Amino acid sequence: MLVLQGVVERTIAADTPAESLSKQVPPELWGYAKAFLLIRRPALRFVWRDETQWIDVQLTLAHALGDRTPGTARVFVRLRPSEMPRGLTVRELDVLTLVALGRTNGGIAERLGTSARTVSTQLERLLEKLAQSSRGGLAALAVDLGLLRLPLPGGPPESGGLGVAELELAYRRRLGTGYRPIRDDISSRVPIRIGIVSPGSSVSDGAQVLGGALLAIDELNQHGGAGGRSIEAVPVEVDIFDWASVSAGLDELFEADVDAIVTSYVSAEQPEALDRIAAYGKPFLHTATFEADVRRAEREPWKYGTIFQTCASEHHYAPGMLRLLDELERAGSWTPPNRRIVSLELPSQSMRLATPALRALAAEGGWEVAEPILTPPGETDWEAIVTDLARTRPAAVLFASYLDQELAAFLRAFLHRPVPALIHGIYAPSNPAFIDALGRAADGVVWSTTTGTYDDEFGSRFRRQYRAKYREDPGWSIGGALYDQVRMLASAWSSVDPGDVSEVVAHLRRWPYRGVNGVYYFGDTGQSPQLYPDTTADAALSQAHQIYQIQDGEHVLISPEPFGSAAAFRAPHWLG
Repeated sequence: MLVLQGVVERTIAADTPAESLSKQVPPELWGYAKAFLLIRRPALRFVWRDETQWIDVQLTLAHALGDRTPGTARVFVRLRPSEMPRGLTVRELDVLTLVALGRTNGGIAERLGTSARTVSTQLERLLEKLAQSSRGGLAALAVDLGLLRLPLPGGPPESGGLGVAELELAYRRRLGTGYRPIRDDISSRVPIRIGIVSPGSSVSDGAQVLGGALLAIDELNQHGGAGGRSIEAVPVEVDIFDWASVSAGLDELFEADVDAIVTSYVSAEQPEALDRIAAYGKPFLHTATFEADVRRAEREPWKYGTIFQTCASEHHYAPGMLRLLDELERAGSWTPPNRRIVSLELPSQSMRLATPALRALAAEGGWEVAEPILTPPGETDWEAIVTDLARTRPAAVLFASYLDQELAAFLRAFLHRPVPALIHGIYAPSNPAFIDALGRAADGVVWSTTTGTYDDEFGSRFRRQYRAKYREDPGWSIGGALYDQVRMLASAWSSVDPGDVSEVVAHLRRWPYRGVNGVYYFGDTGQSPQLYPDTTADAALSQAHQIYQIQDGEHVLISPEPFGSAAAFRAPHWLG
């Protein structure tokens, strides 16, 4: 008798010698793992009993997990001791497995050597224990949770179809080389559908949202899609400031039965959207940079667990500016005329940056943060704002709005009556429309983003591909973010069944993904990725909180090290 002690993980090939495999694991399980390579499935899960213990068995094709080792196909095996839920007995699991295989009560009784009446009683117990109302519910639950027993009770099946049936036949070498699983036909016929919520003309970066997502979909389909299935885009254009428009767009995606939704910051302005999306129950990836939504999802994972913010939240922006001011001062690149900071804030729940917590943090470095000045889009009197700045004469101005047209309007007014203050924006200048609107007048502006396209091999290749496809620049943030969202989903869909939302979500959390905007790693329970250097010192497992300065019409990275250097900072001309 062998007893499994703890979790066993191993990647093997069909020709891996038996003597090199763990003797702690029953040889039969290694046999199933090698047989798994014959059935052309990305992943499979079942349970196996070794006299005294249950073993949860998870098999995944290694290439679906990013293993590109040349040579023969390999399978990643994960085995762990387990317990049956709700006190299921061995015989009840046998019945549950055969129900999932579509057997009638009589057929189950024949396989188990019992009576149909006994099977009926066991089914009633299963319905009660597993809180289901039908055989179909039991079957779906068994497949969803991997509560399928191998070897199959009563011997091998007559045919395949279900994954465990195909694996049993493969293990017993009853699959011929010409066998074609029905899943291949279904997968090749039914595409995976991604809903893309684009802000359209309501904001100037709407084209980049759609462009980044469509570029990723085109590239993936040119290489076979995800897990052998093509990917179909279902785009909708909405006005992010109009709930009726957003709601109608979501209805269109729900009716289209999309497998996931990607977008930018729609939910930051329409928080009601999250409840509707959570009820839909498919993965939703966004860049709303809203810590309140992240916390809500982590408090209620049973409701919001399918919602991922693919960037760090807004409360890192202001501390990042404080860090930069200190770096510039230490480097001798800038001498503040005083220690006052003013925040000009978009009146949005996701843009409340001059908080009591920030004031306390700033005070530790000798800075004073004034009460924020609210700047409603399209309604703000920028001349009056600049007049107020001339009176208070702060050392730095934090422009807390992601709307590039608003920052451009402020800067035009500011340059007519400048004060010697650094101007620090967030996100907005990443949009090419900002420099297009201002030209060299944008020189000197500092700005930051918690999700920015890296100026490395990955990022440069993406920017070249985007320009080749659309004949325009993707900017330095949102285009890459949507490109990454699609490819991150495709990575999960290539590894697990796209229809199994719980497995897709688990894969998104469990496995780091290196995109053009850095590394996305959510951890087992997180709903937003790590941010360097704010939440982790590991730059290889996070996205960098990138801070740029516009110089000669170009974006120059000045923080954080080692990505940029404060030494590259130039004093804006208005400081002189």
